[in-house]
Amino acid sequence: MFNQVMARIAGRFRRVEPRAAARAYLLGLLSSVERKNCWQLAEQAGHTRPGPMQRLLRYARWDADAVRDDLRAYAAEHLGADGSVLVVDETGFLKKGRSSAGVQRQYTGTAGRIENAQVGVFLALATSRGRALIDRRLYLPEHSWSNDPERRTAAGIPETVQFATKPRLASEMIAAALEAGITASWVTGDEAYGQTPGSAPPSRRAASAMSSPSPARRG
Repeated sequence: MFNQVMARIAGRFRRVEPRAAARAYLLGLLSSVERKNCWQLAEQAGHTRPGPMQRLLRYARWDADAVRDDLRAYAAEHLGADGSVLVVDETGFLKKGRSSAGVQRQYTGTAGRIENAQVGVFLALATSRGRALIDRRLYLPEHSWSNDPERRTAAGIPETVQFATKPRLASEMIAAALEAGITASWVTGDEAYGQTPGSAPPSRRAASAMSSPSPARRG
């Protein structure tokens, strides 16, 4: 299955070097390596230095959203549509510095407390055949990041990326999934995503999905 996925996304990496680095990087993420940083992943791939991994993440030219589209289509093809449910959840990535995009002291369930972290909102597709992540959005805090041009520029955040609440990010992903042909009658998430006055989804189809009652919704 891994080889099938790599064959699907290989064309997004035009040169051999970043394509090979992407393969090694993904295998490292799927491995039992305890710390998934460039040094550890490079060692897992048999490299003496982290250069190939760092170049892939910082300098290589490839379209992350196009890869996302490929993987979303692959998941839909293999998981089918039987009893499809879209699942929204967030997770935090603990960080010690302050330069990574979106990082600040904020609550994250990863630590169970307020910590210096990035927070991402994720969308998964679940059917009777299995489940897979199909989209992601980085939460960009309003005051410490969205309204700080200097900090945004230093982190390489495009001007088109503006502040959006986590429920808004979720609704955008749901709308994108539906527009891409994902068929799901139900959406589930925790309380933060079910009680959001003033953050209407960007399409009627997404609004309908977001308002569907879900027995799996956590309080």
